[in-house]
Amino acid sequence: MKRDRHGRGMRRPLPSKLFKHGTRTSFFDAVVSETCEYLRETFSELAELNYRIEDVPLIEPGENLKRFSTRRSTMTITLYRLPIERLGKRRIPDPRIHIEQAVLAAAAALIDKDPWELVHPDN
Repeated sequence: MKRDRHGRGMRRPLPSKLFKHGTRTSFFDAVVSETCEYLRETFSELAELNYRIEDVPLIEPGENLKRFSTRRSTMTITLYRLPIERLGKRRIPDPRIHIEQAVLAAAAALIDKDPWELVHPDN
């Protein structure tokens, strides 16, 4: 005997169209990739920009939780997904903007620029 709830029949799976971003990880990866590609194409000093995505950084006792780290020797930024997604100081309604801000901040730190210089390259 099939069980149903209040005579409405068996439940169907939710359509995948409801989840427009896919998984959280794939959305994060896509935004980082697109933002890094923009930076490579727009700024010659970032033409060799590499990136890595990790869930969380290793934390030493007494150290603050980092959202990103940089390595100039390899032109690499490492973005820490969970601190970026979960530990923002203010709530930004669009998660894409929040992720892009972190990528811009990491890239700016890599080349010793202010993040605003990467947002507004003409200034």
